[in-house]
Amino acid sequence: MMIFLIGYLTWRAGARFPWADMGTSLERADVTLLTWAAIISLLALGAKGWAWHLLLRPVAPHRWWSAQEANLVGCAVNYISVAVIGEAARVRLLSTRDAVPIPAAVASVVWTRAMEGIGLALFILAGGSLLQLPPLLRGVDIAAAAALAALGALIWFRGWDRLPGWVPGIVRRAGEVFGQIGSWRRFPAPIALAFANWLGQWATYHLTLVATGIPVSPAASFTATLASNIGGALRLTPANVGITQASIAVALLPFGVKPAAAVAASIILQALQVLPVLALALGVVGWKGLGQLRTGPALET
Repeated sequence: MMIFLIGYLTWRAGARFPWADMGTSLERADVTLLTWAAIISLLALGAKGWAWHLLLRPVAPHRWWSAQEANLVGCAVNYISVAVIGEAARVRLLSTRDAVPIPAAVASVVWTRAMEGIGLALFILAGGSLLQLPPLLRGVDIAAAAALAALGALIWFRGWDRLPGWVPGIVRRAGEVFGQIGSWRRFPAPIALAFANWLGQWATYHLTLVATGIPVSPAASFTATLASNIGGALRLTPANVGITQASIAVALLPFGVKPAAAVAASIILQALQVLPVLALALGVVGWKGLGQLRTGPALET
């Protein structure tokens, strides 16, 4: 019964999908702009991997290239899975490739997420001060400032190496490394790379929308970038398919963009983001390796 229900819902979605708009978007797409969008998307992903490398290197020596490969594969695993299990995949791959201790890798991933949060907060504050954003984003700069303050407190906290004895061993060991990594002198470069990642994502969205014939302003593509990332934070579907389309369509409504055109452009955008990463990840670990990392066991010490 469930199979028939899924089949019916799929048929209904396909019947209502704006195939004509999709075809029109593909026909008039600017290939040069789309190529640049794909390149910038990969460079933004590389900035994330570089930030992770800089945070982990002082406590666990490893190769820059290994960190980039692990980050790439982890991103690919996230694209073909629900939830954020790509983090565990990149930790396992780097610990296998360069013998990085798992507690150190886990702690560095948490710090990387914190740096990305700071980069996002700075990105929002900069965008809010330079662009005329719609009421949809009213108050988002206040939330960004609050998040920036909270993450600043995380940086200044110095009790990670004194966690209670009842805390599981892997968490306490990760806490010790977490404290070792957490020197403010190590953060400017990772924060700058995190900010560059967000700028790269914005450029990817803007170029893709313009390339598919949607005359968007920087404020419109900025809003779409935020809406897509915030809406897909929980990763409820593989590669956030459906969630990305709905988020971008809603975000572009105040700018006069028709939902059908926004959905068509967002599908092309996802193809530019996902397919190159999957292809490169297959070149690194192969399909079998990607599947093993996706369904691998929980992290162990």
